[in-house]
Amino acid sequence: MTGIEFLKVDKPTFFKLIQQQPEQYRFEYVRGRIMQQMAGGTRKHVRIAQRFIEIFSARLDRQKWIALPSDLAVDTGQTIRYADVVVEPMSGEPDALATATPAILVEVLSKSSEDRDLFLKAQEYLAMPSLQAYIVASQDEPLCFVWTRDRTGAFPTDGVELRGEDKTIDIPMLTSPIPLAEVYRGLLAAPPKTA
Repeated sequence: MTGIEFLKVDKPTFFKLIQQQPEQYRFEYVRGRIMQQMAGGTRKHVRIAQRFIEIFSARLDRQKWIALPSDLAVDTGQTIRYADVVVEPMSGEPDALATATPAILVEVLSKSSEDRDLFLKAQEYLAMPSLQAYIVASQDEPLCFVWTRDRTGAFPTDGVELRGEDKTIDIPMLTSPIPLAEVYRGLLAAPPKTA
């Protein structure tokens, strides 16, 4: 669908339109307009997102929470976004196309999404009352920017930069911290050269 990024529609129309689009297209809803986003990602991008899903699934109370890939939209009120990983309550509506109650969101950085993920989406996501943590993960090195609520329920203005495999992400709702070494294990090594 050419030019769809300029259409002004309501949310139900947005969901109806995107369900009719081929899978290679990705759209988000930004203040009443449909915006086309880059679809797909590198193998590293996908594997880092999958690793977070595996880690969350092992460290969350599975009776209360579920970690999902980017197919479930995040309804921030003004926008509909697709985070790479969404942790939401198990009590979420099974047929819903979006959640308005994410507990943890993860975005994996790419060159085309850096400003959007670190600034624009951070501002939108951190305004959601249900959110407990937002993680932006590099796909080039063991590096994450992490926002978690403090004891007063507030987020820091800027994400805490965690760089190096010895660093850990601590989110209170998880049973244990996440070492960056676990997130990035085997993902950043250069492939062997063939003769």
